[in-house]
Amino acid sequence: MTVRTNGLFGVGNPVLAAELVQALPGTVVADPEDIGSAVRSPLRSHRRDHRDYERTGSTPTVTS
Repeated sequence: MTVRTNGLFGVGNPVLAAELVQALPGTVVADPEDIGSAVRSPLRSHRRDHRDYERTGSTPTVTS
């Protein structure tokens, strides 16, 4: 099961996550900030301009 929490800054998202960890054995908290940092770290030399994707002129393809 996946539980995603979302809310404004300062409303207690980490507190809720901590409560869920205590209440549900085996729960893992995946902070999007940590995940984003891990994904970006190998790409440090890549330009971080959001327009880079638009400039490629390619469309993502999803296959299953």
